[in-house]
Amino acid sequence: MKLRNILIIMLIFVVSGCGVTVSDYDSAIMDGLSKINLNQPEKALKSFERAIQIDPKRVDGYLGRANCLNTLGRYEQAIEDYDQVLSIDPKSANAYVNRGIAHAQLGQIDKAIADYEKGLALDPKIDDKPGFVKRLFDNVPNTDKGIRKHLEYLKKQQEK
Repeated sequence: MKLRNILIIMLIFVVSGCGVTVSDYDSAIMDGLSKINLNQPEKALKSFERAIQIDPKRVDGYLGRANCLNTLGRYEQAIEDYDQVLSIDPKSANAYVNRGIAHAQLGQIDKAIADYEKGLALDPKIDDKPGFVKRLFDNVPNTDKGIRKHLEYLKKQQEK
C-alpha cells in the first residue's frame, strides 16, 4: 500500500477515533485532496465543487478546484477561480503562483511574471512547499527552486 494511502487511512482513524467531527465542507475538501493525491483530478474537481456549494465564501474549495482545472489544462477556468480566491484572500501566495502557471500556459508571460513575483513577495519560501511530504519521508532536500527558475525563464522569454 502506498505511503499516501496509509497516511489518509491514519488520518481517518485519528479523526474518527477522537470523537472529532468533520464538517461537510472539510469532508469535501479532504475528499478532493485525497483524490488529487490519487491522481484523479476529475473526481477531485467534483469534491471541490461540492465544498464551494456548501460554503462559497471560503477559499479552499476555489483553490482546490482551480488547481484541478490547471492540472486538466482548463487554464481560463482556473484563472477565474484563482481570481475568486484572491477576491476573498488577497494575500494568497498559492493563488498568485498557480495563477501564474495558468497564465504562462496561455502564453501570457507578463501576467505570469507579475503573479510569480507577487506570490514570491507574499511568501518567499513558497518554492520550498511543493512536495514537502515526499521530501519529508524520502529525506530529500528541495534543491530545485521551480517557481524562481520558471520566473527566470519567463523573463528571458520576455526579453526576446
